[in-house]
Parts: sequence; C-alpha cells; structure tokens
Amino acid sequence: MPYPIRGYYSVPDANLTAGTQVSDVQLKLNKTFGGGCWHKRDKDGHPVYIERAGRYLMKDISKLSTMGGLFEFHFLMQEFINRTIFPECSQLAGREISQQVVVFDLAGISIGMLSHIPALNMLREMLSKDQLYYPECMYRTYIVNAPSMFVTAWKMIRSWLDPRVISKIHILSKDHTGELLKQIPAANLPSFLGGNCRCSHMPGGCVPSVPLNNYPDLPRRAYVNLRHQVQVSYAHPHHSFVYDVDPTDPDAVTPVSPMSSPLMGYASWLGIKRESSKPVSPSGPPIPKTRCVYMRFTADRGRGIVVEVLWRPHGIESSDRDDGVLVYPEALFDPQRAPVLIEIEAPNRTGQLIFNWRIANFDESQAPFPGPEEAQVPIQLEYSIDLEEDLVEEFNLPPIKHE
Repeated sequence: MPYPIRGYYSVPDANLTAGTQVSDVQLKLNKTFGGGCWHKRDKDGHPVYIERAGRYLMKDISKLSTMGGLFEFHFLMQEFINRTIFPECSQLAGREISQQVVVFDLAGISIGMLSHIPALNMLREMLSKDQLYYPECMYRTYIVNAPSMFVTAWKMIRSWLDPRVISKIHILSKDHTGELLKQIPAANLPSFLGGNCRCSHMPGGCVPSVPLNNYPDLPRRAYVNLRHQVQVSYAHPHHSFVYDVDPTDPDAVTPVSPMSSPLMGYASWLGIKRESSKPVSPSGPPIPKTRCVYMRFTADRGRGIVVEVLWRPHGIESSDRDDGVLVYPEALFDPQRAPVLIEIEAPNRTGQLIFNWRIANFDESQAPFPGPEEAQVPIQLEYSIDLEEDLVEEFNLPPIKHE
C-alpha cells in the first residue's frame, strides 16, 4: 500500500513515494492533501489514523480529481486496513479488532475551505459511501483544533451522517491533549498533538504533509538512475557505504580499501565505498548548525532491506562498517514495493555517516521467503545520498520545515 504508515510490523514504515504502483494523478493529489498517516495504536489496540485536514488545498482537489478517482483511492485505503492492519491489531490484542480511531486535526483551516461547494459535495458523497460499505469501521473520531467557524459547517456535515456515527464523533476543546491521552498512549501520539512521538526516523515525522513542507516531496525522476548500483544476495547480504559530511573540503575524501577492513573474509562483498558531500562556496549560504542527510534507495526484488546508519567524527580512520556511534537504528523497509527516502540528522556539521544495508532475516519480514532458485538471483540495490540543501536545489523544492 503506497501510503504513509508508522508502527506496524506487517508493513514497514513508509511515505507515499513515486513507485510504479502510484499513478501521476495520485502524486498530484498528494500535493493537495493535508497529510494523513496510520500511526500506531490506541490503548485498546485499535489502529490510529491521523489526518491533517486543516491543511487540505480543497480547491485544487476538486480540479485534479473526479469522484470516481477519489473513491478508488479511498476504497483502496479501506481495503488495506481491512486486509492488513486489522488482522495485525487483532493478533496483538488477542481478540478481533475491526474498528479504528481517527483524529482530524483542523489546524490551519480557513473559511474558504469550509465553503468550497465542489469539495463539500465530494465529502458528502465519500461519507455516504463509507456508511454504506464500511458502516462499523469507526471506533471513535476526535476533531481537534476546530475554529469557531467550524460550528456552522458541522451542522451541515452532521446532517449527512447516521446517528450511530455522530455518537462516535468528539469535537474537543483547545485543551485536547488530555482527552486524546485517555485514548492514545503518549508514546504513540505525535508531539504536535501533545504526545511524545516524533518518528524522527522518517521524513515528515509522524504525519508527512506536502502543504506543510515538512519533508521532501520528490518527483518520479528522483528515484530513477540513482548514483550507486550494487548487488546483494542471500549468500552475501550486506553492503556498506561511507559518506563524508564536510562541504568545506572537497579533497577530504580518499577511497577506502575494502581489504583493509578487519572483516577480511567479507571484504569482497561488504562493498564499503566512500563519498563526500558537495563543497560549499565561501560566498554561498552559511553552513547550518545541524546537517540533514537524505538517502534514496530502491531494490528490484526481495523481501525487504534493513538499514542502519552510524556516525564517526573526522580523524578516526577505519573501514569497519560497525565502527561508529549509532544514529539511525536498524529499520526495515520495502524498497522492492516502492522507493524509500530516509532522513538522518548528523550529530555534527562535519564527520562521516556509515550506511549499512542488509537483506531482511527470515523473522523480520512478513513477505514470503524465496524458493531455492529465486534465492540464487542477486538483488539490485540502487541508492543516492545527499545533503538536504543539495536535494532541495537539485529538484527545486521549497525549504524543508522540520517539526
């Protein structure tokens, strides 16, 4: 499912990226959506879906899509939760879970959004279909950061809803955090809603939003012809790469010989390489105090790739892929399904990031294990690593607003 998700073992954490399963229309619509994400579970084991509804570009949605297109995308999401998320939650809870908790954050909403007739008509049709095909999927819905003008719109919207649905909707006051924490653990509630979670391992944090510019919304071309192409296999499942974060010194990088690694027997397949960030002109913009580095990667097959990143200050020479301070703990991704973009905040302005990739172990992925013949076929891993400012410049992106 090419949609933002956090905190489920059956599907690795992901954002919506320009994979083959995602149409151009979906990519355009994603730019108009305020940002939505399945984000962990509540205290009773229900999945939590968070929608930044106040950031929707309502006029653009009605221009870019038809009702049929929106229905298709919406129903795809509903089927995904029915077939994947609910079964996982049921297994963990030890009982059937078939309802979700929804949080609508209306921060940023305007009178123009609430009075745009074409978008309201789409909403009415969507609610009608939901009540027809998925009448009992809602456990509880919270509406937070609702301005006073929402009262008028709510009177109209509630007339479209079944009384059973209305009874499950709670419009919270400005001090909504306490009510949300009664239902959702602080560790599972995003910090912008009053919780402790930040999902700092993912671009955009807990709920990525294109209108908020809290992560790089990369075009399709950003995930093709990536800078590095290597092969890994089940016999030789690792690859490592050293990236120098030192834009002031273009000559700081020298190749690392894999044969100097203490892992002598594995040197031929560890594939330890090294690269530096682009040098910065003395007349250019100042170097930021913290450096964000982005890594894009894809795989042509397999059952998941695990990534970890370590940090090593300059002045420590080593080709050991485990020699450094862990700054990005191991995380499983599905680059064979859709391109992956991860964000790493370097602890200092200069130093080295050591990227380690490996094929997922048998017990780390829900994907089927390959048969003997398939396991012999190498996996093509492609990746590029860039400083945030370089990525923004290359793809003409707005400045990233980290939350």
